[in-house]
Amino acid sequence: MVGIKGVGMTALAELLLNYGAVITGSDINEEFHTDQVLKRLNIKPLDFSALNITPDLDFVIYSSAYGETHPERQKAKELGIKEMSYAEALALIFNQKRGIMVAGSHGKTTTTALLGHIMIAAGLDPTVVVGGTVVAWDSNFRAGKSEWMLVEGDEYQEKFLNFQPKYLLITNVDYDHPDTFPDRKSYRASFEKLKTQTKEKIFAIETVKPLDPEALKYFKSDYLIGEHNLKNLSLVLALAKELGIDDEAIKKGVGEFRGVRRRMEIYLQKNDLIIMDDYAHHPAEISATLSAIKKHWPKHKITVIFQPHTFSRTRVLLSEFAKAFKDADEVYLAPTYSSAREKRDGAENLEKSLLDELRKNHPAVEVFSKWEKGDKWEKGGGFREGAKNKRIIITMGAGDIWQKARKLAEIGHKL
Repeated sequence: MVGIKGVGMTALAELLLNYGAVITGSDINEEFHTDQVLKRLNIKPLDFSALNITPDLDFVIYSSAYGETHPERQKAKELGIKEMSYAEALALIFNQKRGIMVAGSHGKTTTTALLGHIMIAAGLDPTVVVGGTVVAWDSNFRAGKSEWMLVEGDEYQEKFLNFQPKYLLITNVDYDHPDTFPDRKSYRASFEKLKTQTKEKIFAIETVKPLDPEALKYFKSDYLIGEHNLKNLSLVLALAKELGIDDEAIKKGVGEFRGVRRRMEIYLQKNDLIIMDDYAHHPAEISATLSAIKKHWPKHKITVIFQPHTFSRTRVLLSEFAKAFKDADEVYLAPTYSSAREKRDGAENLEKSLLDELRKNHPAVEVFSKWEKGDKWEKGGGFREGAKNKRIIITMGAGDIWQKARKLAEIGHKL
């Protein structure tokens, strides 16, 4: 498995292990959230090398982050070993099952995990593949013994078009991945094509009736903060009713849900200081997350450390990013996290443009280096100040910024 540390790839590895496969995998030598999952599976990732590809391999499964020129993929081609992308391999299994897919621009990870909990509580025993580590399972995968299979669909590079779901849930259709979709029309067209591949029924957030206040009280969860999560809960409940799941099983499933890592994940809550991390990397996600935090903790000041994810997304959605932080009191802009597939030409100018646009819409925006050089947080003074003034520090982005939240939490625990 080329790029085995990817969230989807680790889930697929665990699924294939359940089918009796013998797995080796490789990746870059960098810490990932999935390292603990691979350790539990007794898979030690190798460093990338063509020497990892040997004639005794039956298949090479690759992450979409690594193209045909990758040395391991080139070696597989030389040896005549069959290659499959992550999506192709997962779809081979999914399309033989009673498959449910959760797709959408935002919120699909939490929605998939929540639906998985409800199906388990109802005794449907599904196999579940999620795009994030589900806290209650300590994994992004759950092995079931029934014919039901639930997966999170990924629209990037139209990966989800490999799948033919029985039921399809669509949380929303915004616009994202400009490196794959040149415009909003092509992005929406991909979802429309997925709809035509759905065998039974489609549930979309625009057509599902919102939950009334009384129902929300009945299915209450401390891990579903914000209007966006409540809308997605309505979507989940609509499918649950379709599957004949009763209210008691739904309530049990929602009650057992403990959230997903990197989705408003709290690393430290000490006195009146909260350190948390969130995967939000699209303007709509950032805005929804900060709105939810402000409503849930109205007396806290909010400091955001934001790490943009890919230059293409930042360039195309620049004006939307500029307006996404209205509910934050302070914003610190970290360097952009980009993949090897992206060209860095003009990166500095783009980051300066983002900084300038943010400052037009927000009174307190600085580059992240100034935050670090102040050193008050590293030495502990900022923690005492934060505790006194009711403060939330949240790292945001799909890259490695979560490591800063963890580091801050480690410092805070010692004080």
